[in-house]
Amino acid sequence: MRRTIAVACVLLALSWSGLALAEDKPTVAWIERVTPKPDSAAKLEEAARKHFAWHRAQNDAFAWPVWQVMSGDNVGDLVVGTFEHSWKEFDARAEFDRADDADFVANVLPSIGTISLNYWEVIPEASRPSASQQPSAMSQVTHYFLKPSGVVQFADALKQIKTALDKAEYPVHLRWYRLVSGGEGPHFALTVERNSWAELEPMPKSLEQVIAEVTSPTKAVELMSAVRDNTRHTYSEMLVYRPDLSYVPTR
Repeated sequence: MRRTIAVACVLLALSWSGLALAEDKPTVAWIERVTPKPDSAAKLEEAARKHFAWHRAQNDAFAWPVWQVMSGDNVGDLVVGTFEHSWKEFDARAEFDRADDADFVANVLPSIGTISLNYWEVIPEASRPSASQQPSAMSQVTHYFLKPSGVVQFADALKQIKTALDKAEYPVHLRWYRLVSGGEGPHFALTVERNSWAELEPMPKSLEQVIAEVTSPTKAVELMSAVRDNTRHTYSEMLVYRPDLSYVPTR
C-alpha cells in the first residue's frame, strides 16, 4: 500500500552520533495514516478491504496490519503499517509499487480526505516486544518530540531502562521507534501492547520505583530525568487493531 503520491516527505538525516542502524537489518517500518472524507468512513473501509484483496491476489509478501485511532485529535483515522523490513526491500518493490499505487489511486483515494506517510526505524536495544506474531488488540502510542541537543542522552537512557526492566521481569511489552522521514523531528514513538482498556490501570509500582529496585534510586532518577529533560512535548493516542481490514500473507 505504498503511495508514490505521498513520498514527498522531509528526509531527516540520522547522523545522531551513530544512532542510525545498518541498512541490512530488518528494522524499518512504513506507516501511513489516512483520514476519511466526511461521511465516507464506511466507504473507506470497504475500499481498503478491496485493495488488500488485490494484495492477496498478487501474493504480496509484506503484511499490512491496520489500526483505527480511538483517542486523541484524530479519532477515526486508519493507520496502516508494514514492519521489520530492510531499506533494500523497498527498492526491490518498485514494479509492484507502481501497480499498487494505480489500484490505490483508483479505488481507495476517492474516499480519503488527508493522507500522511512516515518511515521509522525500530530501536531493538530499547524494545521489549512479546513473542506473539500477531498484533495486540490495542496499541498505546506516545509520541516524544525531542530537543535536538538531547537525542543521544535520550536514546542512551532508553537502552538502560530496557536493561533494568528486563532484569526486573517487568510484565509490559513495548517497542521504541525513531522517525527517519516524513514529519517533525527529532521524533521518537513508544508503542505499548495492550489487550484491553483495563490494562491502562496504574501498575502497583511506578516505572521509576521498578528501575530503582534493580539499579539504585539515584540511577532511576538519572534515567527518568534524561527522558523528561530532553523532551520538548509529548502526544498520546490509543489504536485498536482491525483484523477485518488487515492483510496477512499466506506463509
